[in-house]
Amino acid sequence: MKKYLPIMLFLFFYSGVSEANCTHRTLRCINTSLGLLEQKTLSESNDGYSHLSLNGKEIYKAKASYIVVGYDEDGIFKDKKYYLTKATVSYTSDDPCYPDKPGAHCGMNAILDLTSGRPIISNGFFSEFGESKITWVSWGKANSIIVIDDELRFKYSNGHVERVTNAKDSMTDNKAKE
Repeated sequence: MKKYLPIMLFLFFYSGVSEANCTHRTLRCINTSLGLLEQKTLSESNDGYSHLSLNGKEIYKAKASYIVVGYDEDGIFKDKKYYLTKATVSYTSDDPCYPDKPGAHCGMNAILDLTSGRPIISNGFFSEFGESKITWVSWGKANSIIVIDDELRFKYSNGHVERVTNAKDSMTDNKAKE
């Protein structure tokens, strides 16, 4: 039995790794409707960027310590497995986001859409109030609504995100609630 223990251990660990098709240098792997999405941090990439790859091909990179994919966002079940179809992509940019405030960093967001048969990453969007996080998303087939924690609302449609409320409206809404 001891003779077969190393072989059994190898097969156990190999099957776990090969099923996910993830390398040991990958932060996380997510099953999607188009294949395997891999996240790699800045420290793992050694090139100054964090990366998202789909089936081994880079689809997005950002100057950030890491990229967070909201992988439990929108998906389908097929053969008793969950496959991601749309998700939020968020990170704190190492590049300044505000032209009038050099060195000011912000929480960047984008939408990853896999419903058209190819990966689409939307334009980036962020709050002019500084660090903000996505608090709610309503996924739809034609468009989606995204709300960030300062109550700014954005609309995603056809690969593009646009703000549908402005900062003034959001501040007025917040004061009215108080």
